[in-house]
Amino acid sequence: MIVVVVAVGCSKATPEMPGSLALAADAEVEMTTTVRPTTTVRPTTTTSTIPPDPLRTWVATANPNVTNLVAFDEPRGTPIALEFIVPNPHQFGGPLTLMVTEGNAGDAWVKVQLPVRPNGQEGWIRTTDWEITGTRVRAEVDLTARRVTVYDGEDVIAATDAVIGAPATPTPLGTFSITAKRRNPPSESYLGPWALALSAYSEVYEIFSGGLPVIAIHGTTHPEQVGEARSNGCIRVPNEIVSFLAENVPLGAPVTVFS
Repeated sequence: MIVVVVAVGCSKATPEMPGSLALAADAEVEMTTTVRPTTTVRPTTTTSTIPPDPLRTWVATANPNVTNLVAFDEPRGTPIALEFIVPNPHQFGGPLTLMVTEGNAGDAWVKVQLPVRPNGQEGWIRTTDWEITGTRVRAEVDLTARRVTVYDGEDVIAATDAVIGAPATPTPLGTFSITAKRRNPPSESYLGPWALALSAYSEVYEIFSGGLPVIAIHGTTHPEQVGEARSNGCIRVPNEIVSFLAENVPLGAPVTVFS
């Protein structure tokens, strides 16, 4: 399932064969609490060259010669055994993009968050084959308020109430990143026009809809449900908001989910 705000699934993979990710329908969970939805948006900007800034996040984007993610337990250390192959390009399209958690542009090695299970795993990559850029765009998902807020630096550029995970299938907590943007096909219009996959997975489902339970942010055909806790872990927002996010929030941008 997908989270800023969607639920998705990808087929289980072995180290020998990469899995194929697939968005899956978010089954309805009946809830009674409803919050009146509100939305606001403003234009945003990103840049690839930013001076030292506490609000900046470094992002690593794989060059075309990278076929799949190889990460190490320390610089020049031992390769980390991953549960499944993480290919480049991403299975939803676009280059493999990772959030840097330690290090800076110009370093030979940087630590990144790995888009694998369990959530929050990190490893080191050699920057020779990666482009390191910066963004000041970030998102926060407040599960208690059931609200998504997106910032460019200190400025709020989007804010909306959202559907979050039901009590039995909660949206996982932590800081993740946007790993892919998927324009949903007509057959999956219930997910809205876009799904923004995160580097997070459901911590309840082992498999979902035949695949790995990727968390994402996506749209919805039921805007009247915005503000409820009824998803399988993904975050659903109004379609006009997810379209704005798809256009203005870069790959690798951090998404912090808290309660």
